[in-house]
Amino acid sequence: MKFGIDKLKVLAYRIYSDFIRPSRLNEWHLFLQTVLDNGYEIHSVASFWDVLNSNQLSEKKKYFILRHDIDTDTSTARKMWEIEKQLQVTSSHYFRLSTIDISLMQEIDNYGGEASYHFEELATYAKTIGITDKEEVLGHLDIIRAMFKKNLEALREQTGIPMRTVASHGDWMNRQLGVTNCVILDDKNFRKELRLELEVYDPEFMNAVTSRHADAPYPVFWNPNNPLNAIQNQEKVIYLLVHPRQWRANILVNLIDNLYRVWEGVIFFFKTYWKN
Repeated sequence: MKFGIDKLKVLAYRIYSDFIRPSRLNEWHLFLQTVLDNGYEIHSVASFWDVLNSNQLSEKKKYFILRHDIDTDTSTARKMWEIEKQLQVTSSHYFRLSTIDISLMQEIDNYGGEASYHFEELATYAKTIGITDKEEVLGHLDIIRAMFKKNLEALREQTGIPMRTVASHGDWMNRQLGVTNCVILDDKNFRKELRLELEVYDPEFMNAVTSRHADAPYPVFWNPNNPLNAIQNQEKVIYLLVHPRQWRANILVNLIDNLYRVWEGVIFFFKTYWKN
């Protein structure tokens, strides 16, 4: 009985978050102002990576790395970026193939921020073929890497942006397989060939972070806790990951996304059923 009630609560929270919850964009503005008022230097992933590589990490400074994963809803992503422009803040924005917005990416890049690729070729390939086994999908890495290379090079050509860093997307397929999309970039020679300096979860980067946070769905809002606590504690290097979906309920976009996930799951079920 308790399990059923918990499931209903999760569903109710999801409906509220996706279709009813008031916009939090004013809260976003106030949050960033608080970061600045507390003396933090806000960075994109790429600009903080440059600080690390040039050995310019200062004992006298506090750093705040701001990353946006544009999983859905580029209209809200733009609104969040416009707030950042008002405050003269630059950050990283990683776009999936399904959310590519060439003009927005170029505007972010021209302003001095970072616009790059939120990749998921391993998960996409597994869903397309109907793979449910980790070892099986890893046996197809050559094909998956070729897909990644083609997509990255096409994005660079379309946008004119160098895209020095990229970010792995976490998909339900990755959780089912027990392997992340990051394995695509485990080969250092492959990275060198593509002129990629960093995947955002690389330990060389993350080891410099002293406090890591991400936004989360209602009613939690933050994972593992509110980054304002880290600011209050004067943490040296704070890393924040945010998603447009958690800051404004775009009803049409969320409806389409939810329906697509259901459809994707149904198609995958039948692919694996007939495969077996």
